[in-house]
Amino acid sequence: MKKKYLQKVLAVAMTGAMALGVLAGCGSEPASSGNESSAPSSQEESSEEEAPEESSAEDSSAEESSEAPAGTAGIDGWEPFAERVTLKIPVYDRGDAGNGCSDVVNNYWTNWVQENFGEKYNIDVEYVAITRTAVMNDYAMLAAGQDLPTICMEYDYDKLATWQAEGYLQPYDVEQFKTIAPTYWQTMADNGNDAYTKLAGEDYLMLGYRPYGNSTYTFVTWYRKDWMKEAGFEEYPKTNTELLELYAKLVENGHEYPLSGSKVAGVGVDQNYGYRDYPQDEEIWATTGDYQIPALSTEAQKRYLKWENMLYNEGYKNPEYYLREASEAEADFINGKAFSWAGYVSSTMTQLNSFYENFPDAELGVIVCPDTFIQDETWGSSNAYRPGTNFGMMIALSNSATEDEAKAAMMYLEWMAQEENLFTMTWGEEGVNFNYDEDGNPVAVGDQSGLEQQQGHNNNVDYWCAVTAIKTLGSIEKDIAAINPQGLPQDFYDELLANYNGQVSIWNEGYANSDCLFAVSLESVAEYGNTLFDLYAEYRDQLTMCDPEEFDELYDELSQKYLDQGYQEVIDERKAAFESGQTTKLQ
Repeated sequence: MKKKYLQKVLAVAMTGAMALGVLAGCGSEPASSGNESSAPSSQEESSEEEAPEESSAEDSSAEESSEAPAGTAGIDGWEPFAERVTLKIPVYDRGDAGNGCSDVVNNYWTNWVQENFGEKYNIDVEYVAITRTAVMNDYAMLAAGQDLPTICMEYDYDKLATWQAEGYLQPYDVEQFKTIAPTYWQTMADNGNDAYTKLAGEDYLMLGYRPYGNSTYTFVTWYRKDWMKEAGFEEYPKTNTELLELYAKLVENGHEYPLSGSKVAGVGVDQNYGYRDYPQDEEIWATTGDYQIPALSTEAQKRYLKWENMLYNEGYKNPEYYLREASEAEADFINGKAFSWAGYVSSTMTQLNSFYENFPDAELGVIVCPDTFIQDETWGSSNAYRPGTNFGMMIALSNSATEDEAKAAMMYLEWMAQEENLFTMTWGEEGVNFNYDEDGNPVAVGDQSGLEQQQGHNNNVDYWCAVTAIKTLGSIEKDIAAINPQGLPQDFYDELLANYNGQVSIWNEGYANSDCLFAVSLESVAEYGNTLFDLYAEYRDQLTMCDPEEFDELYDELSQKYLDQGYQEVIDERKAAFESGQTTKLQ
């Protein structure tokens, strides 16, 4: 499908938008600065189905709306709708292992929103489950069935740009939004995100905020510190060469396949930020440096995959990793079969709760990002990483939203942004989900399983992410204390803070670079993206499992096939945009 040209080049605020994804991704679902595990990411498929035509204001079925009286902005100016309005809000379905509460669209907290917001303003709030590993496919199916939620939202700019180009979205009146949602808009303005509302020259985006966007401190890798010490290491290795020595000792000590492993799945896999040459070449960064399409054919990807080949052939990874789900690798860690596991930090973590139930005397550690850039002469890897972004969730109105539904969506964002509502959604109920410490700061209950008020993934983040990507109490020290896992035999606060400080130091040194952003929708990416991902998964396994002596020749052969199947066209189109000044620059 042909894409429209975007009219405005996005400037980088703190960092670039994660294409992510997942990655990281939620947002952006970010990559670990260690080498054992990459960040969770999502398998996303685009659709060639045409979206339904935009609805006009005349389609509204309500005789009256909630528009504030002249001179009255925000909640004080709201009135209930005269007729019932349905507001459909997307929420990630992360599967049984990642949801927290079992039903993401009907639980204590969705009912709490309905009771405290919906009933007050005559709105039926309906949550729509979006599979976290198939975001683009789910939205495409909803669009094809003319059943998009009232708002479409994702952490990645390019997804919203694609939806706009495919007709999923409608623009909005910024002045109306300022009147209905002044708190939300002011947060956008305070953080510079009010400059990024436009797609194709019109205002489409309402943007949440991501605190600490120059780091990925909420995503870390845990490892068996007791195994490491048994292997004769007092501290976690800082280079891959040292890591290989540790892994060899782990196997020698009887730990079979200590790195476990699972098949390649999801956009944002195999990120090569730690395997690049620094300082980066700006053209290579612009043409092959994003995380959506794996950069097979580049030297950085070659280094990464040669490392994976080494781990496989030395027996550190399960030889059937390519058949295994991520949940199986997670289970290996919980059951004491894996050296490490990576995930998002939360005050309530079922994975760690289960691990310590099985091994109450075990000792875990968190991989800490060194605060000085490190280059491994043999493997070319380093502690460089891909930072987060100043943008949090990016939100737009669907093309099918009526005038009153659009207003209800704006009201929802403003209501969720109110301090008391945001606090309740993030922390829950005092005495049930959290308690106050002696300093008056909330401390989450470590294990909420079985509670009626059990929160969803990462303390309900998939409901309040429309406002902020990370809950914050105003300082990094308080915020890390707030997400530090509770109710465990060990305390990880010092390591989590040290990891944050290390990442910020690396960012300040210029070794944490965001991806290039483009002022044009790249037709080649839309056309070849899915094909290239499928090819990469196939070629990656061949390269991982081949004889090390055959690796170089096979890499060249498969790289050429990959280029011929569309990656060269992606590179060429990105290069043309870069040379014509339609991209951001390497900061």
